Amino acid sequence: MYRVILLTVLAASTGPAFAASWVIGDNDGYGIGIADNANHPFNGFNAGYDGRSPAEVAATNGAQYTDTYSTTHGSYGPQPGTVATFTFSGLGVASPWTSGTMIFDMADFQASTFGPVIASFNGVVQNWAFNDGFPFTKLRVFDLEQSVLNQINLTGQLVVVVDRNASGDFYGFDYAALTNTVVTPGDVPVIVPVIPEPGTCALTALGLGVASAFARRRRD
Repeated sequence: MYRVILLTVLAASTGPAFAASWVIGDNDGYGIGIADNANHPFNGFNAGYDGRSPAEVAATNGAQYTDTYSTTHGSYGPQPGTVATFTFSGLGVASPWTSGTMIFDMADFQASTFGPVIASFNGVVQNWAFNDGFPFTKLRVFDLEQSVLNQINLTGQLVVVVDRNASGDFYGFDYAALTNTVVTPGDVPVIVPVIPEPGTCALTALGLGVASAFARRRRD
């Protein structure tokens, strides 16, 4: 079982900023409903799995790199090249950010075997030498550093660049999510934006849905 906590905040459009969330991708379990922190069925040999929706295929914000396996593995993946870029825009407009959390649902990172990818948040390099092993998916939570927040406030964007030039690993992403609040890493949350109902022009509906994930499966 798992607990579900849903927080919805309504605020006047001229008021202070409240917890909000942005999601790239559709959190559908790689297109086939794979549970968070569970086994996936991609074999790692033929690779090239592609469970993207037409909207994801056509996306330019990074959703085109979700719901795939071998996401940026040269000719094996559905996307060309070795770099995936996720761009979150329209940030820090109402007021400066003082905190933030980045969340990725990722699959099959094996840095100890194939080498780590190089990731950066607004140019600030992150440690992505993950060793999850095959065939696991993993929800990861990153507390944004002050230097990253400073760039969000300066540019209104968070740009995440994932470069696998130094890695021979196959891997994939289900979604990337961002919130302007601090999330407890122990909860390993999934963020779901709340869509405002019609007729609320004077109010901005911002939602943060937090679901604690299934315990990660362990093998003997």
